[in-house]
Amino acid sequence: MQFESDPELDLTEMQAAFVWYYTEGACGQTEAARRAGFNFPGASASKLLDGETHPNVVKAIRMKQEELRAKYAITPEKTGSMLWKIAETSFEGGNYNAAVSAVKELNQLAGLTIQRSQNLNINANVDKMNKEDIKARLNELLGMEAGFDSKDR
Repeated sequence: MQFESDPELDLTEMQAAFVWYYTEGACGQTEAARRAGFNFPGASASKLLDGETHPNVVKAIRMKQEELRAKYAITPEKTGSMLWKIAETSFEGGNYNAAVSAVKELNQLAGLTIQRSQNLNINANVDKMNKEDIKARLNELLGMEAGFDSKDR
């Protein structure tokens, strides 16, 4: 990769490379300094990050980190936009299951869908119940008033 100096932040080419490798290169400070071309990467990285020797480098790193946070942040707006695109392209491509799933997620994100679950306590010792007790309990659980008729034997 080719890096350019940054006159606005007063960074040299190597400092600009260090900032990029440190923030986007998926490596630690020493490896970032090594990739940027510093002869003594451990010592150089420490000086670049100490905030006193090169405050412009620390400022550039903070600015880049904030830029990346804003770019990759998960927000309801970004999530909704992505889900809408998925729904549209899936529908247009004939992938209806994916489109329906995306719309369901959009509805949930918008608060239009409510997840409900209900646990029924149906613990009963069936061994101690006779046939009429079991029928009565099933009617109670199912909310049936009429009960079973004689065909349900």
